[in-house]
Amino acid sequence: MKRILERFKYRFDQFLSKGTVSLVLSLFLSMIVLVTAIGIVLFLIDPSGDLGVLVWTSFMQTLDPGNLSGESGSAIYMIMMTIATIVGIFITSLFISFILNGFQSRLENLSRGRSKVMENGHTLILGWDDNIYVVLEELIEANKSIRKSVIVILSDNDSIEMNRNIKDNIRNSFNTKIICRSGSIFKLDDLEMCSIADAKSVIILENDMNTIKSLLVVVNSEFYQRPTGHVSALMYDECNIEVAKNIGKDKLEVIYLKSAITRIITQTCLQAGLSYVYNELLEFAGDEIYFFKENSLTGKTFEEAILSTKNAVVIGLVRNNVTQVKPAMDTVIEEGDQLILIAEDEDIAIFEKEPHAFHEASIQKKKHRTSKRAEQISIIGFNRKTVDVIMEFNNYLDKHSKIKVLVNSYDYIQEIEQLDIDASNIEIETFVGETMSREVLDNFMEEACKYVIIFANENVPFEDQDSETLLTLLHLRDIEEKKQTNFDIITEIADVKNSEIVDLAKVDDFIISELIANKMLAQISENRHLIHIFNHLLSTEGSEIYLKPVEDYIDIHADVDFYTLSKAACQREEIAIGFKMRREAHLPIVNLNPDKSDLIHFEAGDMVIVISED
Repeated sequence: MKRILERFKYRFDQFLSKGTVSLVLSLFLSMIVLVTAIGIVLFLIDPSGDLGVLVWTSFMQTLDPGNLSGESGSAIYMIMMTIATIVGIFITSLFISFILNGFQSRLENLSRGRSKVMENGHTLILGWDDNIYVVLEELIEANKSIRKSVIVILSDNDSIEMNRNIKDNIRNSFNTKIICRSGSIFKLDDLEMCSIADAKSVIILENDMNTIKSLLVVVNSEFYQRPTGHVSALMYDECNIEVAKNIGKDKLEVIYLKSAITRIITQTCLQAGLSYVYNELLEFAGDEIYFFKENSLTGKTFEEAILSTKNAVVIGLVRNNVTQVKPAMDTVIEEGDQLILIAEDEDIAIFEKEPHAFHEASIQKKKHRTSKRAEQISIIGFNRKTVDVIMEFNNYLDKHSKIKVLVNSYDYIQEIEQLDIDASNIEIETFVGETMSREVLDNFMEEACKYVIIFANENVPFEDQDSETLLTLLHLRDIEEKKQTNFDIITEIADVKNSEIVDLAKVDDFIISELIANKMLAQISENRHLIHIFNHLLSTEGSEIYLKPVEDYIDIHADVDFYTLSKAACQREEIAIGFKMRREAHLPIVNLNPDKSDLIHFEAGDMVIVISED
């Protein structure tokens, strides 16, 4: 008997542990048993009464204690009704308590972000770091033209805290709804809670190890059983990329952070104004890259396609799912080909049926000049990207170039001196000193040195790196003023949250940080084919973006339109995508994708922005 009672108690405890519903049911059953027992006792004492009526009276007395004042009868009857009333007060209180606790638990679950997401065609972000606000702002901008867009974030952070941080850092989400859920990106149940099977794309914002672990879960979800949708991720170590690709297969697009930043720093260091072009192309605001099909161009050459657009720039085409940036000018466009455009919006791109007239007499017939030249470059600070940037300069600098490197520790000198640099091209000179010391910087800088790169020192605490960078930058600006010279400075920012502060030092500084890579990540999450274009433009092989003297292309003594400049570039197997002007006392004017029909007055020193192989 004891064994049976213990088993019953165990089963009953298990039933109660299921939650609010089981508690309410148990209480209701207890009340039914009690009022039935009272009715039976009263019936046994006075069999002349109706058993059903007695049970019902007892039940109503339990539900409403106020009924007792209207009751009359024998002493035993009143005692039993009093018992029913007292029990009713107790049971009613428990009912209210259980229901309130149930609602409170439900609200706590909602506030903790544990409810199921019922969305379709949303962007799912797995993980959380300081760069998430960059990704969110870009996705919000991209979704402005969509009636209802949704971004779902899954992280092990508290959802209330995530929502608060988003509200503090995102000024306006416009028509985009942002949903935060707390959970593990390594659990399939939590991914399904975020409706990963119905997501448009997945972005992973984690370190390499967590990205790989998360991929193992994502590939086993229903998302990978669909023919559409893809995963985008940043990787910080090149050794981990192959592992990630073996897991993610064809659905994964990876951006190698160090490679992307290294190439952008190197390319923009020698070409003032190129930073504006990259910022424009990597943001959803303004002009961006689109894929567009125009049947009227079938059978025409690629050069004719370039000259047929009034408010867009054709930079390549997609044929049989193969992306070609700047194919040969005589390439014939076939049926099914897609054009790659730089445009403000693909829906407003205008293609003219007849070729537009251009000023043939204004086109210069000068020979092609190589972009390689001898330069003196100063590098201040040291981290892992410093070595890669110096190596990358091998591809851009000509003979008799010199790179001066200022580091704050002798430990880095040997590492720099062991680099496999072509000594006949580049001479490397190293110095040791406090990189934010004015005295050290005065001795280090030379007037002949125009290009400067400031790196965040890796041996400084993370929270102090950008403060040192800012102080170094302010010293350089003061040196500029005192020596009446001008430096083209590229500044690397360790913490993306500090980019706006450093920008105040001088607004034409180009801020390098994970900001750039995360903008690329957001773009690729919306259109995975863009990664082939970015990889092509940031590679030392094939075509890249260059700024070249406009007088090499057209006669600057007469106003010309951009059709003429585009034709001049085509004759050099290049694509003109914009121009840069610098007027005295003004910041550079960088115009990407100008209206080709507008007349432009160029001056000596202005640059044309082209996609070229050199």
